[in-house]
Amino acid sequence: MLFQKKPVPRHELLKADLLKIDGRLLEVRLRLNPRARRMIVKVNPATGEVSVTAPSRRGLAHALDFARGEQDWIKGQLAKAPGPIWLGTGAVIPFAGVPHEIRAAAKGPAPVWADNGVIWVRGHQAHAARRVLDFLKKEARAALEARVLEHAPKLNAKPSRITVRDTASRWGSCSSGRSLSFSWRLILAPAFVLDYVVAHEVAHLREMNHSPRFWAHVRALVADIQTPQAWLKTHGRELQRYAVKA
Repeated sequence: MLFQKKPVPRHELLKADLLKIDGRLLEVRLRLNPRARRMIVKVNPATGEVSVTAPSRRGLAHALDFARGEQDWIKGQLAKAPGPIWLGTGAVIPFAGVPHEIRAAAKGPAPVWADNGVIWVRGHQAHAARRVLDFLKKEARAALEARVLEHAPKLNAKPSRITVRDTASRWGSCSSGRSLSFSWRLILAPAFVLDYVVAHEVAHLREMNHSPRFWAHVRALVADIQTPQAWLKTHGRELQRYAVKA
């Protein structure tokens, strides 16, 4: 009863543990989602990250045992995963859908900036990856907030807040409290994809469903919804590969 009185955020990350498969130690992220109906093991198809989601804290005690029972399935999924692309000098990453090479800079107008297909990073290279990630998140927030402020008034809607996170299962979401949340990785995608996701979530401020009325709101904001939907279906997993080494 005490647990029910204390709401738990969806997909709350509680801890990480180690699981040995074929002599290889894998980090398994243990998550809690009260909305889940059963224990679920997932392997991120882009990064190979393994996670177990439990519907209760009591179930977390058995999460690793559950993952062990799914070893063959996990191995099969890991064999398909291309692995992460680490942010840092020399890496080529998409920025607003355009490939950019990360390069070191001795001086410049900011700690990190983008110019003509290059993302320049000043300072000690040991911190380059984190600085690039901070830059991408900042750019994502600016772009997402700008599109929300553009679209919301057209539907006579106003979000309670806008947050930018690193989510693997959703590009955006709208809560019952009118809070909009987006993945920072949308800044890696072309602008028309980011714009569509924003329009989709802003439309949820009017309709918390996917009814014909909801889609009419989306189309009132973005005329072409098929192209960005197809892009995400084809390339969305690729965006999950870009990461910073722990």
